[in-house]
Amino acid sequence: MAESVFEAVKQSITVREAAQMYGIEVNRSGMACCPFHDDKNPSMKLNEEYFYCFGCGATGDVIDFTARLYNLSPKEAAEKLAQDFGLAYDSQAPPRRRHVRQKSEAQKFKEDRDHAFRVLADYFHLLRKWETDYTPKTPEENPHPRFMEAIQKKDYVGYLLDFFLENSPEEQKLWIAEHQSEIAKLERRVKFMADKTTNRERLQEITAGIEQGIKELFESEKYMRYLSVMSKFHRYSVNNTMLIYMQRPDATLVAGFNKWKNQFERHVKKGEHGITIIAPTPYKKKIEEMKRDPDTHAPILDADGKAVMEEKEIEIPMFRPVKVFDVSQTDGKPLPELASSLSGTVPHYEAFMEALRRSAPVPIEFEPMAENMDGYFSSDQQRIAIREGMSEVQTVSAAVHETAHSKLHDPKKYEAEPTWKIVMVSEGGTKHDFRLDFATEAEAEQAAAEEGWRYVDENRFEWRLEVEEDLTAVKQAAKNRNTEEVEAESISYAVCQYFGIQTGENSFGYIASWS
Repeated sequence: MAESVFEAVKQSITVREAAQMYGIEVNRSGMACCPFHDDKNPSMKLNEEYFYCFGCGATGDVIDFTARLYNLSPKEAAEKLAQDFGLAYDSQAPPRRRHVRQKSEAQKFKEDRDHAFRVLADYFHLLRKWETDYTPKTPEENPHPRFMEAIQKKDYVGYLLDFFLENSPEEQKLWIAEHQSEIAKLERRVKFMADKTTNRERLQEITAGIEQGIKELFESEKYMRYLSVMSKFHRYSVNNTMLIYMQRPDATLVAGFNKWKNQFERHVKKGEHGITIIAPTPYKKKIEEMKRDPDTHAPILDADGKAVMEEKEIEIPMFRPVKVFDVSQTDGKPLPELASSLSGTVPHYEAFMEALRRSAPVPIEFEPMAENMDGYFSSDQQRIAIREGMSEVQTVSAAVHETAHSKLHDPKKYEAEPTWKIVMVSEGGTKHDFRLDFATEAEAEQAAAEEGWRYVDENRFEWRLEVEEDLTAVKQAAKNRNTEEVEAESISYAVCQYFGIQTGENSFGYIASWS
């Protein structure tokens, strides 16, 4: 009597017999339609000891087959098989004392054969997946290396699987002896590739995560409350925006002293210096002017032929400097925030930060900062500063963000060499480029003088030549701050997500606030 139900089943029942017992039709070649996926044509091979599906990659012995078919544990599957086939086994026998015995040659061959078959089966399944996932979309598209590998090797690996199912043990033993090192290398590669999500797939997942996270945020009550408060802040003119940036580059939310107090219940901190901007302060004045006919706009005359005068109030534009303050210069009632502070630790934090220091083009340093600021990149000082005392997760997120700024948005890095050009200018001020790419203004002036060129076109408009600086390259390199912040935080989220560091609570809100 067999010692255990597992031994009884494996010694007495083949995979093919079990499949036929449970209603699966197996043809003469041992092929059947796979019950584990939607199989229209036979793709599963069954022999005495194990099965393999060329479609879905399912494989195993008779107990694995039954367990998967009925969603059972291995022990439950073995007991079902024993009961259905009427096998006897000694379930109550005391466990025998185990002795370390050297495996027989037959046992070792069986293990080697099963191992080689499983490695090849996994590789075959991976090749089929690559063939589907990386098929070129157009004839002009360069084939992906994985697609080429699938095309070149899939048929041969399929042949080897048939070889292990059909050929004699002697032939199989010889093949295994000649290819042991190749099987070991292939096993390591298949395991690595199966565990590793490709960069393209990972990038797609991360991008989809950003889009979904921001979409959910835009639809939340939190975002509605945020908009309600943000709508109270004034939208400054281009000139005033430049003035704010020149005096306080890190400014985010700006308002006057009384507005902070009355509308936001916040107070300017003692000793803070305001940001000077230009505010309109028009005044009204009464003047006398001729009364005009509303239809003809001609002066209205009285009986003596004199123009009738009327008093009119007009507004005279005036401007004066005023002081405003950034939110970091105030304290009081908290403003609603889309981005939440992150907490938690990062595995191998010191090593991660050291890797960031090495990849950043400028030094990364820590220093005290206001709580509403995590860090900054200084183009003038060529350094990155990160706020002290933050959690490891928040620190890593901020460091990646500022490193992205230092690599992508450094004005010094993208400063374009000044070039000059000659333009055609009409009497009305219309301009067209005439000659480009002069290294100096003097060269352009000399070339324009040598041309000595004036032109009267068909509409009798006169054109002349002028020299001016060519700002095309400068404009192409420049990005607005919204774009820069969205780019930097998207990169920070993607990098952190890739390494398993969850920063969505902070990143989604930050990106949304700059979108």
